[in-house]
Amino acid sequence: MAALQTAPNGRLLLPVSSNPSSSIAISKSCRAACASKSTPANASSCRNSSIYGLCKRGAITRQRAALLAYCPFAGGTMVVPSRRGPRGRTVVCGLEFKDFIGGDLLGFDLDQWEADVENHKAIAFYPPHEGGVEGRYASRLRVRGYHFLDLTARGLGDVEAYLSKVHAVRPPHLGKQKIVRWYYPPEVDYRLSLIPEDSKGLVVWILEAKVLSKAELQYLALLPTLQPRVRVIAECGTWRKVRWKPLKEIAGLELPASSNQQ
Repeated sequence: MAALQTAPNGRLLLPVSSNPSSSIAISKSCRAACASKSTPANASSCRNSSIYGLCKRGAITRQRAALLAYCPFAGGTMVVPSRRGPRGRTVVCGLEFKDFIGGDLLGFDLDQWEADVENHKAIAFYPPHEGGVEGRYASRLRVRGYHFLDLTARGLGDVEAYLSKVHAVRPPHLGKQKIVRWYYPPEVDYRLSLIPEDSKGLVVWILEAKVLSKAELQYLALLPTLQPRVRVIAECGTWRKVRWKPLKEIAGLELPASSNQQ
């Protein structure tokens, strides 16, 4: 009889076996555990065993069983039935419950995102590697009345001169035209003059800010202080999930919150 095992981190693991008798024994042990009403993890293990039985009968595919066998109460334990490889294969992943109910659509952290933007005014943003979720956070700010200035850090040149000073732009001459230099007004001041007076402000969203130097990040962190109607969002990297921090903390202008508490 296959017994239920507990991982060192406290997660409940359900071994998967290709033997039908072992599968029945697992189901019986799960039903006995659920009858005792001890922990929610036992109930989720019963669900895993029933899903494995459906997979064995061919009612669902192995990929579908892997998704349905996710157990939020057991800390993210997913059982993947497999016809190949060693028996008892168990995959422990770090997924959460909101990953299976459209957490990116519901936006559990949008209120906190809006509050942090208003509080810190300059944010270092870390979207997932696959991208695609940044628009939900930008849309929340756009609904609140902000206008956007989208820039990419690559090829931006002097960040301070481009955003807040009269700067020169030299178009390519291609070897056939004269080498000339055009002067443009400060980009932030020019955009602020175009937005309505009743709007909330301007959001400078900078892509690929990871290529900027520390001095340039410090200037971006101080830009809302120079222009009170400006908010800065700098994508300083990627992470497995959406994360953000105050840009002053990333630029070294202030200590992290954990250090301040100590």
